[in-house]
Amino acid sequence: MLSRIFESFLSKVVELIADNAHNNVKSIKEFELNLKVLQKKLKSLGAKASDVEEEIKNSELSGRKKRKREVEEWLEEVRSIEKQVVELGTQVESEGFIMRLMDGGLPAKLIEEVDTLVEQSRNFGELVLDICGSGGDKLLTNGMVGQAFHENLEMVLKLLESGEVSSIGVYGMGGVGKTTLAKHIHNRLLQHSQGRVIWVTVSQEFSVMTLQDKIAHFIGVDLVGVDNEDIRASRLHKTLSQMKNSVLILDDVWENIDLLKVGCLVSVECCRLIITTRSLEVCRQICCQKRIQVSKLNHHEAWELFKETLRNEIELDSSAEEIARSVAKLCGGLPLAIVTVAGSMRGERDIHTWRNAYVELTERVSGNDGMGDGDVYKVLKYSFDRLNRNHHSQGNEFNTLQHCFLHCALHPEDKQMSRKRLIREFISGGLMDERKARAQVVQGYSILNKLVNVCLLESCADLSRFDPTERVKMHDLVRSMALKICEGKYMVRAGNRSLKEIPKEAEWAKDLEKVSLMESGIRRIEEGMSPDCPKLSTLLLRDNIWLEFIPDSFFSKMQGLCTLDLSWTNITKVPNSICAMKSLKALLLVGCGKLEIVPYLGEMKELRDLNLSFTAIKEVPQGVGELFNLKLLALDVRKLKMLPRGLFHKLGNLQHLELPFHMQVVIDEIENLKLLEEFSGRVKNVNEFNSFITSWESRMHDTCYTIGVGSYHVSLYPYEGKGICRKKELILSECNLEDKRVFAEGILHLTISKCECVGPSIYSVDGLKTLRIGSCGGIEYIWRSEAGLSSQISTLEEIELVELDDMNGLIEKGEIGASAAPAQPVFSSLTELRIEKCNKMRIPLSGVPNLEVIRISECEEIEEIFEDEGTSSLTLPKLKYLVLHELPRLRKVGILSGVPNLEWISVTECGEIEDVFDDEGSRSLTLPKLRQLDLYELPKLKGLCKGTAAIICNSIELILVTKCPRLMNKLPVDVDLAVPRHCKIKLNPELWESLMSDDPNLSCFFSEG
Repeated sequence: MLSRIFESFLSKVVELIADNAHNNVKSIKEFELNLKVLQKKLKSLGAKASDVEEEIKNSELSGRKKRKREVEEWLEEVRSIEKQVVELGTQVESEGFIMRLMDGGLPAKLIEEVDTLVEQSRNFGELVLDICGSGGDKLLTNGMVGQAFHENLEMVLKLLESGEVSSIGVYGMGGVGKTTLAKHIHNRLLQHSQGRVIWVTVSQEFSVMTLQDKIAHFIGVDLVGVDNEDIRASRLHKTLSQMKNSVLILDDVWENIDLLKVGCLVSVECCRLIITTRSLEVCRQICCQKRIQVSKLNHHEAWELFKETLRNEIELDSSAEEIARSVAKLCGGLPLAIVTVAGSMRGERDIHTWRNAYVELTERVSGNDGMGDGDVYKVLKYSFDRLNRNHHSQGNEFNTLQHCFLHCALHPEDKQMSRKRLIREFISGGLMDERKARAQVVQGYSILNKLVNVCLLESCADLSRFDPTERVKMHDLVRSMALKICEGKYMVRAGNRSLKEIPKEAEWAKDLEKVSLMESGIRRIEEGMSPDCPKLSTLLLRDNIWLEFIPDSFFSKMQGLCTLDLSWTNITKVPNSICAMKSLKALLLVGCGKLEIVPYLGEMKELRDLNLSFTAIKEVPQGVGELFNLKLLALDVRKLKMLPRGLFHKLGNLQHLELPFHMQVVIDEIENLKLLEEFSGRVKNVNEFNSFITSWESRMHDTCYTIGVGSYHVSLYPYEGKGICRKKELILSECNLEDKRVFAEGILHLTISKCECVGPSIYSVDGLKTLRIGSCGGIEYIWRSEAGLSSQISTLEEIELVELDDMNGLIEKGEIGASAAPAQPVFSSLTELRIEKCNKMRIPLSGVPNLEVIRISECEEIEEIFEDEGTSSLTLPKLKYLVLHELPRLRKVGILSGVPNLEWISVTECGEIEDVFDDEGSRSLTLPKLRQLDLYELPKLKGLCKGTAAIICNSIELILVTKCPRLMNKLPVDVDLAVPRHCKIKLNPELWESLMSDDPNLSCFFSEG
């Protein structure tokens, strides 16, 4: 990749030399020479980085080593330089851009950076460190219900602890709680085991290679491109045999697994095994030494779980409660059935409703003596049927809520599904009411919340701390129930990586309505194949990453197709046969990175959604401008050369538009899109931004966007497929702002009106959530008190400021506001603040009460981060992340007593800092929620807080102290060693030795990293 980019650069330079025979030849040749030197040095650096990465991976295979922080940061910097070159390569065909590069001496700058990295690599010494702990992340799970559950948990842990058992089988009928038990086992092992804990969900669509891939991903073995099962097994075995005291948990096993064929040799010393399965026979086939049955709940336990799930604010009267107990009893003691039925009855207090529920459930199940799989499905379907009550019907068999639920079953088993993506699929598939774009999004979230509330979907915690419920999943029994309902109409092979070819024509029944082959291993579709499916409305082939070619014949008998999703496949062209699909409403091709050829689309008049983002097309496909019914058009394409003039003249129904940020929008065309509600793109300057916002004036509260103003600055634009906008984001880069004092008087105003200010006014942005500003000279403040706009900018949640040399702070206090703080916090919603290369910045504490993340880096002149407002304490009650990097003049951060909820402190490369927190004259300070403390390269640091005898942190989980030579004789925080804990610690060697000499018993409580 890099070689091709350098070749493109050099060929362009040769052209320039030819074109400029008498002009500036010296500088061009110097540029060419530097480019060749850079190519050679970067190639050498890349080879070194590959060797380092391989050595680290080999060391990490044991589960007892981890890469050093400085090595990981070095690798990230290498990737950063390579990324810069790749990003430049995307614009290499622009002659003006090449000339600007030569003027800036960029290759020489990069050569210097490469040389620095090479020199750093010579001083690494050891690349890895020993670690303690089990490795892995804690799994979210429901609470433990029933005495038997607790007994089973303790029994499994004792068996593993005994050192006599290498394999345990946990079995029981579907929905009885096997996975919940296994998750609790996993989490307990994480707390107390010294080995790795590996969790793999097997599921019904099982194959040896799929299982190998899942295990390899977890333990860091590279199997990419290796198709031979024996070789793959050998690599896995080599790694697992080195991982002493590890435990492999295989959840939801449906059939016998030849563990030798997979590469997992089970032993007490290395890799012990736990499986969960519905079949005792599977436990025997896999030769589990101990077999534990998970039993159903007794009547009392079942009622307690049922009552807990109901969560009724008002207690049921005695008559209704008696019937509710009978309903709970009909669930047969199965936790899944209990939770699902109780979820569907939440809020119901009327005795007639409860009687009706009891009658219906009694008719569905065979009796109270026992419940088989068929009865479980009947109970679950009762909850599905209840979705049809008091909800608007679409006039056919199911209503909107039910159709959306059934759509979720098209995704792979045990798949965590993005809410954002599901809602986009609901809209594209025509499952929701005909409304405006934003109203459909709101409806979509409401539908998913309802399905979660009635326990037909489960909320999953996402890694994103800002929205921990952004994903949902289906229990496999619930999914099976959904597929039974659609039997004969749905064909679902989603997530089956062992499926190498498209199903044979005989499997495509004429009555099929929806087919999902997403995330499978399909590599080819044979020429001439033509399934006869006249009723097929939805075909999902997305995420078949090996699929390169689809023959024209394939779609010839699918004339009723409404949704075609080929996203994230490797196809290079779209078959011409799609042009005949007169009914097609959604054509989704996002992420087809090799797609260059799209046929004429002008005949597809019913098309509503066309997504071509992140493809390789260089021109907008012919006919797009004729698709007057389009509501969504996504063209965020890096290689796109131009947007044809007049493209949007006939697209008056557009509600969602995504355009590439490297191109400027033709603003007068966009202004005429009166129905537009979601937009991402870049305008030329502030005047065009004003014009565009003015056209949105009457509907600003319903819109969302990411708008760039000025030049294209890659680092300011988050790289993600927007899909559904959920916020308002403004990005300004290298803008010509004549007002040299206060920037945001005009731009952060709710009422779309001009402000009286010197220089050009900037129209306001209603409800702005994210503001990014880079390289805009002359800006000193975001807000000043004289403007009186504090309430109007309170919606901002994220601010990023980059290379603003004149920026003094977020708030300037003018003459009126100098003596008093604003009546309410100016930035009351701000949760994340990133400042880079802004040397004078300071943060006003009274204006940012909800700040959670502070990232400040490369601000050479900063001495104090927070402004002195005459207060005796600093209060940041929600701060979780404080990251300080390359701040050579920093003297103080702030006062400690106001941060009782602080969870993470990271202070990095601050050459002059002696104390992180102010001296408050206190004998001891407590940080009850501090979990992580990271102090790196602080040569003058003597302690966290001068004059304070102790900083007590009994919640601490991780302490990292590196290159802090003056921090001697004591830990930077005090920990009560009488409290049991599982803490990782890495210290300067000299600090560790001094601690050990003072208290040799310390090693019983902590392990040196």
